[in-house]
Parts: sequence; structure tokens; C-alpha cells
Amino acid sequence: MPVKVGIVGCGWFGSAHARVYRTIGDAQLVAVMDVVEENAKKLAEAYHVNYYTSIEEMVRKESLDAVSIAVTPQHLFQATKEALESGASVLVEKPVVVSREELLNLEALIGRGGIFMPGFIELFNPAVSTLKSLLDEGRVGDLLSIWSRRVGRIPKKAIGWKIGVSLDLAVHEMYIQHHMVGEAPSQVISYTAKLLDDGGGEDLAIFLSRFPSGVVSTIEANWLTPSGIREALFMGDRGSLVVNYPEQVVRVEAADRVEQPRIRKREPLQGELAYFIEHVKSSRDPEVGFDLAKSVLTSLFDGLDNRLSL
Repeated sequence: MPVKVGIVGCGWFGSAHARVYRTIGDAQLVAVMDVVEENAKKLAEAYHVNYYTSIEEMVRKESLDAVSIAVTPQHLFQATKEALESGASVLVEKPVVVSREELLNLEALIGRGGIFMPGFIELFNPAVSTLKSLLDEGRVGDLLSIWSRRVGRIPKKAIGWKIGVSLDLAVHEMYIQHHMVGEAPSQVISYTAKLLDDGGGEDLAIFLSRFPSGVVSTIEANWLTPSGIREALFMGDRGSLVVNYPEQVVRVEAADRVEQPRIRKREPLQGELAYFIEHVKSSRDPEVGFDLAKSVLTSLFDGLDNRLSL
């Protein structure tokens, strides 16, 4: 039997979820929900499904197995709470929560519904899978340092997001670094700044982390750069790995050679949602689950609590 799925949030990313679920054989998109009825109706008509303005009503009337949550960040926790309490499995898009208090409250809800999964989409980028394999194979020796940059002049404040660039962009690099190193950092500090006069949170953030294994990492995120850049450099004692996330390209750089492994490209969202449906269907807790989300977000909040003043 296919997994019956509903979507909460009918904006651009909720629409992307709807499109991708239709490509997954084990998923059956049956309903969508948005507090703005017009948005819900428009998406429902595009995919010939039912629409609602209440999560609880949608889950109950449609007997849903799973729910994707793609609402504005300040509403993610409340939507997740309602979906879990309704008994559904939940995939919630980043940043998952926007405060330590919400993270603690979310932890208390885990287990009430089905499985829980954070929408850490880059973990399903084929370039990230290749990068992880190369690191695990020791292709650049022992990992020493990571430098990550994720920037672009698209402040989400314009569409009602009440967060800064740390929870919008830096969080991606934080979960990628956790995944690559295989542990949480023991110390995180940050420098943030508000440089654009447009209200809202910080538009520049730099995080510096040290991991128990000795790896040191830097994350730079901002809403200042005209063009979007998503890249990272993983430096080992025998070479470096350079990744371009949008292009799904990885280069292996050593003193005497440069290699570029062939990577079969795939839409990361398709991988993410297929992984979610697979674990809902089998009732298995995913490795990309609450424990990872808690570790990543705790590190991010630790960094924001330890800000440098310049």
C-alpha cells in the first residue's frame, strides 16, 4: 500500500514537495493544507487533491500516514506539534525550530506520532554522498579543516521569515559538517552583523568550530552577495576536496594531480522525500532524524550564544 501524504504549507517549497511526491511510487499525495485557503485551493487544484486550512482535520479526515511541513520558520514548530499529536509521521523543513525552547519542546513530542525527520536536504545531494565516500576512503588523508561558504542576496525577510541568515543558510553547512566529521563540535563561536537596513535578523554570520577529533571549521553565510554561492573546501594532510553543491561537482586536489569523479546527478529533494517515504513505510527511525537535528541545532545555538564583539 502506498504511503498517504499531506503537505502543510502551499508556498513555493510546498509546491515543490507536491511535484516530487508525484514521482515517488510508494507515495500517494492526497491532500494539502495552508492557513490561507486560496493558496491551499490553488495547489490542490493543480494536483487534483483535497485541501484544508487545519492540520488536525486534514490528518484525521484523510487518514494520513505522513505529512511534509514547509511553512515559514516561525511557524514550523507549531505545525510540527499539531502533526505529531495527530499521529502522523513528519518531515519538517529547515531550520526545524527557531529557538532552544522550541527544540526542547520538540524533543518532548518525539514518539507521539510516527517517525520524525528534519529536512536536511543537502545530505541527499549526490555531491555530498561522493564527498563523504572520498573522506571515508582517506583520499585526502586525515581531515584537518573545513571552510564552507553559503551566500546570496535573497533575504527571506521580504517573504515574512522572522529569522536571520544563521538559521536560513548557515544551518545547511552546520549539518553537512556534522555529517562529514561524524561528531558534534566541542566548541562553537560566531560573529554576526546586521548590515542591511531592512529590519529582521542578522544578514552576515561567521561560525568557527572545533571538533573533538581536532578538526577546525569555518562557516560563512550572508544575504549580501549578488550571486548565490554554495561551496566548501575539506582540507586533509594529503590533499583537499572542493565541492560545488548546486553543480553537484567534487574535485580531488593533491600536490601532483587534480581529479573530478563522475557523479550521477539527482534532485536532492527527490532523494530526501524518497528516503522519508521509505522509512515511513518500514516504520524505521531514520539516521537523518531527531538526534541529528538536535545535535546540529544545539551547535548552532551554542555559536549564537557565544558571539564575538568586534
